[in-house]
Amino acid sequence: MIASPRPSPQSPNSHSDSSSWESMLPGPPGRNNFGSSDLGPHGLLAFPSGSSISVVDTRSMQLVTAFPIPPPPSTSSSTSSSSSASSTTTNNATTSLSPFVTALRWTPAPLSRDLLSTEPSSSHLLLAAGDRHGRIALLDLRLRSPILWFDTDNAKLAIQDLCWLQARPDLYLIAAITGSSILSLYNAATGRCIWKYDASPEYFSCIRRDPFDARRICAIGLKGFLVSVLAHGESEDGVAIKELQIRTDSSELVKLERDVVPGATPSPASAAFPLYAVKCAFSQQWRHILFVTFPREFVVFDLQYETVIFSSALPRGCGKFFDVLPDPNNEWVYCAHLDGKLSTWKRKRGEQAHFMCSMEELMPSVGTCVPSPSILSVILSLSDSTLQNVCKNYSDTPSSPYLHEDFDNPFDFCDEPTIVSKIHLISISDDGKVWNWLLTAEGQVDTQKEDKKLNLFSGDGRVSFLAANSFLYLFD
Repeated sequence: MIASPRPSPQSPNSHSDSSSWESMLPGPPGRNNFGSSDLGPHGLLAFPSGSSISVVDTRSMQLVTAFPIPPPPSTSSSTSSSSSASSTTTNNATTSLSPFVTALRWTPAPLSRDLLSTEPSSSHLLLAAGDRHGRIALLDLRLRSPILWFDTDNAKLAIQDLCWLQARPDLYLIAAITGSSILSLYNAATGRCIWKYDASPEYFSCIRRDPFDARRICAIGLKGFLVSVLAHGESEDGVAIKELQIRTDSSELVKLERDVVPGATPSPASAAFPLYAVKCAFSQQWRHILFVTFPREFVVFDLQYETVIFSSALPRGCGKFFDVLPDPNNEWVYCAHLDGKLSTWKRKRGEQAHFMCSMEELMPSVGTCVPSPSILSVILSLSDSTLQNVCKNYSDTPSSPYLHEDFDNPFDFCDEPTIVSKIHLISISDDGKVWNWLLTAEGQVDTQKEDKKLNLFSGDGRVSFLAANSFLYLFD
């Protein structure tokens, strides 16, 4: 298990610096934060806001806390006495700025309480975060401060993405994409780098963990380069890697690469090409199945047979893909689009082919805003799906719509569609709004496996289109 390191002794001024942030809110999130967000099983949503981290309780849609990551150590302390006071002041002001937070992930599971027997257990509130300067820290939400800095030596190379994996029952690792092409593994207890891989000139986009095997992760590149990593231990010999390629049309990316300055410091994919997103996600229903979205293509890839088993071009009139979210309980996949819409793809019975069955709007009109806000991040809540999975697997009889009928009401008919699935989806936009959507699937009980329809549930017991359960306006 990951031991919770003790925080380092703080300076006398640290308390006053921390208290000054208690009454301050950071600015809204932006594309400089690379669209990072994570929702833990405790219902807390964490996302970067500039150089700070905001935490929201998705049950009440209230802001819990917002705190900055400490800036890098000042290098101007060694300024010679002959330097002018003005230049020294300028240097101190410059080096005291905190870089943007670009990636974060909650710990995958709570730690054993016996590891923290001498202090109150807050292990489930640990958060790994990376920033634009290539630093990675393990943060304690209760303390609102870092308790461990990782040994990163890639100065000024931003962190593109982070992912937890478990090599052994007693060994957690953190995988990180640094810069454009460096994939590294770190011991989460010590912060030591145990393995590093450079895929230059590729641009890695994201990392995802296999839900069926916590030792395996996959990293996808903008041109379809796919790396599968299996970790058995904390040495280079304990890491197995497999390189694969998903063929896709990357002519648009080639044109964008021509604008990159030759010889410049390699920027992460989200910084170099902010509107060209390539994402992947493991299927929650089928082993070895990976869903991949390129800007104009939806792909289903089989890692066991190392081949594409289905691909579909983006339907005409749809905005480019920017994220893919498999449903944890059902046979469909949600895809977010750059134009603020959400499409649903359903698997055909007996095969891995998928078809798009609905398209919904995630940016409802609330007043007039110029320019129009854009979606930065979408994430599914898994807390509700866990109970649904238990009910589905261990219930002997399906839920009957007749249990909810009002027989005294002549207008209450039994042939009305039945809600067969509910799941929350959180969307974050660059105007400071955090939307909490309740996605529902409808269908008759006898045909619920064949006839599904995505709706947005308003939370008042009626199914309605284009309605959010609630939203939180964080920033003015």
